[in-house]
Amino acid sequence: MASTVKISSKGQITLPKELREKHHPGEGEEAMVVDTEAGILIRPRPKRSLYRLFKGRMDSAGVEKAIRQLRHGSNA
Repeated sequence: MASTVKISSKGQITLPKELREKHHPGEGEEAMVVDTEAGILIRPRPKRSLYRLFKGRMDSAGVEKAIRQLRHGSNA
């Protein structure tokens, strides 16, 4: 799907309604803008969660210690 959009004087664009309905971006949600050889790519910014951060990296016994380390920036 290709759409034409206008760029405002501030460099802003409005995502077409069809794309908003298909991808459901939320107001205030962040996106990544990537410079590619083919042009500009706009992607949703991945949401960081503790589950995704630790998934497959440690068992449940290490999660509490890892959370303390993240909060305090130390090896607590």
